[in-house]
Amino acid sequence: MKQNDGNPKPILGQKLFTRNFVLICLANLCTCMAGYSIMPVLPLYLMDVLHCQKSVMGVAMAVFPLVALLFRPFSGVIADRFDRRHVLIFSTLSCVVCFPLCLVASGVLVFMLVRFTHGLVFSSMTTSQATLAVDFMPEGKMGTGIGIFSSTVSLGMIFGPMLGLSAAAFSYAAAFWVPAGFAFAGAVFQMLLRPRKQIVIRQKKLSPDMFFMKEGTFALLALLIASFMQGMITNYLSVLARENGLADYASLYFLFMGLGLMGSRLFSGYIVDHGFIAQLICFSELATLGGAMLLSCTASPIVFVLCGTWLGISLGALMPSFQTILMSLADKSRRGVASSMYFIGMDGGLFLALLSGGVIADALGMDAAYRVGALGQLASLAIFLKFVLPQLRRRNAHV
Repeated sequence: MKQNDGNPKPILGQKLFTRNFVLICLANLCTCMAGYSIMPVLPLYLMDVLHCQKSVMGVAMAVFPLVALLFRPFSGVIADRFDRRHVLIFSTLSCVVCFPLCLVASGVLVFMLVRFTHGLVFSSMTTSQATLAVDFMPEGKMGTGIGIFSSTVSLGMIFGPMLGLSAAAFSYAAAFWVPAGFAFAGAVFQMLLRPRKQIVIRQKKLSPDMFFMKEGTFALLALLIASFMQGMITNYLSVLARENGLADYASLYFLFMGLGLMGSRLFSGYIVDHGFIAQLICFSELATLGGAMLLSCTASPIVFVLCGTWLGISLGALMPSFQTILMSLADKSRRGVASSMYFIGMDGGLFLALLSGGVIADALGMDAAYRVGALGQLASLAIFLKFVLPQLRRRNAHV
């Protein structure tokens, strides 16, 4: 493969760390801390306070990600047709309100209604925030910028759950007010942003191409298949660890995986900007395949934790690379729909893993379910090489 297959060479003198870029990264860190801190607390709150049965608890918790996923196409249109900064601030402040509203929910149904609303505004917030972040990045340093921006998500994944459980140990009220405070801090950073005038779509009538970018279809499909493996880890790692006698090391696994994710996102964008996106994706897909295969069969604590680091590095390089591809294939006026497609791929892979991972595990065992997900990396890689890479080459030739 030739160098510069995927991205144009960076332009000298382009400045990435502007005031706006630093502020949007800080805002993303705060909102991610808010979102991830509440996740491990919700099942405990449902059982202890709302006395929710375990059979209902899964449905109550699934409302949020399902609504966020279904609303993604609309959030992309909103980000393209309206002022992204205003949409972002409004959505974030709505998230601030949703956290303490859970405390006043009188029953599971009211709780689900609050989480339904939270899913809508969360979808709009994350899509607008990611789109606005790309607006602040120089074209030749988009890969680096997306990698740095994504690393704030990793920080939220590492420290958010720890903070949430610590707050819950004090009281459930603290567990909901702490993320509300982080979300509000994110809104303050957003209010300080001073973006350039946005290119707004003036088309009056809604059309299918405003919700979906057809040139990103194959990139979305490859991302959806690749993120299935991340969904297996997020949803079923504790089950796999228990079956292999490694339950005591699950927390350590996630810590090292989070560090791997953050580290790889910091350097992988630099590789992308220097024209090696094809090589990076090939390596990341094959590394994820090998790491997941080893993870599915190991009984060694050391190998188990090292697999977490390895998969964090490979997945941390893979996901932002697909985000860069989707953004590169989109016009500047359609970056909102490109962002929504990225999140559809990520959320869709996680949701498919949640639904089908347990079914596969019941039939073949959890280790087999992980191997099925691992082999999916080959399908994702084939789609990238056959369809996505030629698109990138044509785009660069046109540029």
